[in-house]
Amino acid sequence: MALVIGVTGLSLIALAQAPAGQNPTFKTRTDLVQIDVSVLDQNRRPVRGLTAADFSVTEDGKPQSIVIFEPVDVPDPEPPPVEWMRDVTPDVTTNEQRVSRYWVFAIDDAMIPGADPWIVKTTKKIVRDLVDKLGPEDLATVVFTANSNRAQDFTNDRAKLLASLEDFAPHFTIWYMGKNPELAREPDPDVQFMLGSVDTVINVLDTLAAVPNTRKALIWVTPGVPVAFDMAGPVKVPNPVKPDSPVMMDVMSHRHLIDRSKQIFEAAKLANVPIYPIDPTGLGGLNTPIVKAPIEKAVRSQDHMVMTAANTGGRTVINTNEFTQGISDVFEENSSYYLVGYNPTNAAADGTTRRIEVKVNRPDVTVRTKSGYVAPKPGAPPPNNATNALRTAIAAPVPIRDLPLRAAIAPFAIPGDRRAAVVIALGVKQPVPDSAASGRVTVTTELRTNAYTTEGDLRGSQRHTAKVVLRQGAEGDADYEALSRIDLSPGRYVLRLAAFHESTGKTGTLSVDVLVPEFTGIAPSMSGVVLNASPGRPSAPRDLFREVLPVVPTAQRAFKTSDGVSTVLSLYQNAGRPMVPAEIAIRVVDEHDSAVITDRRTIGVDGFIAAQTQKDAPVLPTTGGARSIAVPAATQKIDSAAAAVRAAEVRYQLPLERLVPGRYLLTFEAKMGAATLRRDVQFEVRR
Repeated sequence: MALVIGVTGLSLIALAQAPAGQNPTFKTRTDLVQIDVSVLDQNRRPVRGLTAADFSVTEDGKPQSIVIFEPVDVPDPEPPPVEWMRDVTPDVTTNEQRVSRYWVFAIDDAMIPGADPWIVKTTKKIVRDLVDKLGPEDLATVVFTANSNRAQDFTNDRAKLLASLEDFAPHFTIWYMGKNPELAREPDPDVQFMLGSVDTVINVLDTLAAVPNTRKALIWVTPGVPVAFDMAGPVKVPNPVKPDSPVMMDVMSHRHLIDRSKQIFEAAKLANVPIYPIDPTGLGGLNTPIVKAPIEKAVRSQDHMVMTAANTGGRTVINTNEFTQGISDVFEENSSYYLVGYNPTNAAADGTTRRIEVKVNRPDVTVRTKSGYVAPKPGAPPPNNATNALRTAIAAPVPIRDLPLRAAIAPFAIPGDRRAAVVIALGVKQPVPDSAASGRVTVTTELRTNAYTTEGDLRGSQRHTAKVVLRQGAEGDADYEALSRIDLSPGRYVLRLAAFHESTGKTGTLSVDVLVPEFTGIAPSMSGVVLNASPGRPSAPRDLFREVLPVVPTAQRAFKTSDGVSTVLSLYQNAGRPMVPAEIAIRVVDEHDSAVITDRRTIGVDGFIAAQTQKDAPVLPTTGGARSIAVPAATQKIDSAAAAVRAAEVRYQLPLERLVPGRYLLTFEAKMGAATLRRDVQFEVRR
């Protein structure tokens, strides 16, 4: 497994994909500065009930007039009425959710000792407790300081956050604790992991600095980094010593660690991000799992956690085997804050750093906010065309909500290809143009899809144009769907979707996780599920999925009882292996966890049909729950493994007329030999 130091998950893709020397920055405009302000009492409890009159704001020492003031109180999460509402991931992702807090859970696998199973188990429990405390309007990301291939981008999906810890097995740091620096014959082998841990936190803070107007916090699950801020004590360098000796190399690395740790403090103040170190080694810290640890190195690690919290406005949870109360305290002190906006008296676009100070006219309170911002540089902004808008939007570290979006994504096998077609239905909502009153209107939406590995490597990019015609007389909001597709090899990806609405100049973005199965492998596999609605929303381009789908997909998941809704998925087997029948169970469960509809069917071996074609081959109707595609006499060379794939199509018409208004879970479960595969779709029935 490759080691990646300092990669902090897909929230940093924006930085990774920018041209060299042109990393995107999202700076506060000088005509309105908005900041989030936290006010805590002596017991670190939020001070609620303040008004704009209680605050005073200065920029570079000059008083500013507050023009925006909004208290934000975050409610505690309420348990869902049934478990599937909590545990089943919706198959539609949206950017329409209001976000009250951004949380970063930084798991320090670079430094956590992996030899002690209790510490690994405790780390997972800490993350579970953190996820359980998330509110309904929270977004969280899980990042790792050493091995980033399990990182999870910002989401409110608890299942995805927890899944990032399924294979958690730290094994990097050896904690060579007993070395005498004066007698060392080689550099400390753990230095690179110490630097990786610290650098990851700095990268996270730099990214969060671009996220405006919302409370942000970083929880660092770490045993600490053994950094001694007083160089006089921990390292004694013999004299004389060679510049390239192991001793001098360790001294230089240690000084670099000190400098980088101090950069954490400054970056956290600039971004207004408190850091909360939680030590999973428990009571006694490193002295428990590493019995040979000299006391000074274990003490340094705890000192680093304490100083990090103290210098960033956070608190520590250390020297305890009971973490629940400490985690509750962290969430409590971030449960209330104030959004404050002002028009700066200095409106110059000069690229300078402006210092912000906020005071509250209450005794014995602590006020936390960002320490400053960078004003825009002189010069005209780039033209707001589709190319520039999409390039900028897709690099944003968090979803852009100017253009409301809903995305449904499903992978399907491509005939004769090892890759899969990832089908994307992107629901867009915009006010109907005034010109629709006098005639039909064509709405143009430009789409860009980037596919990244969990390490942040770009694996594919597609651009599509959707031209949707709105009928004459349309009014209110226009709900339409822009269709897109990207072909990917098997693997786990994060898709970043950006849409640009031509007539309004608005953009929207969101990120979606997708697992592309090995459709050409020896094990049976299952596609995603697509829904088709009638009457459906306008959509384009409608022929984009012609070679892999018999219907036009929709991201719509709320229907009337009079709507016609069909579902389609495909099952795959490799004819190079013994073929088996497919036993399929279809179930609809209501919001009381009662199965209101069940259906069972069997597809025999002869129902799995070969599907090989060029892209322009016509679709031929078939019977028996499968479909084949005509193959021209002279075809292009087909991959042998892909050519052996056989597909069976499963269609199901949702009996909406039998359902009362409410939320439902539709489940497909297919058993093929020893393999059992499952897909879930949440939907809603309205009057």
